[in-house]
Amino acid sequence: MHPSTNTMLIIIVTGVALMLVGFGLRDRNIGMGLMGVGLITAIGTIIYKAYITFY
Repeated sequence: MHPSTNTMLIIIVTGVALMLVGFGLRDRNIGMGLMGVGLITAIGTIIYKAYITFY
């Protein structure tokens, strides 16, 4: 596996972990914030990988 792939995988896993913790705290504002940050992190990484792959 390429080293940049490992880094991107770690970032995606971190984003998903933030979403899971945020889902557990979804009745508070911090939970909604964690889910939002996790979602932006995971999707942003995937979009960045698609951008560098196709352009």
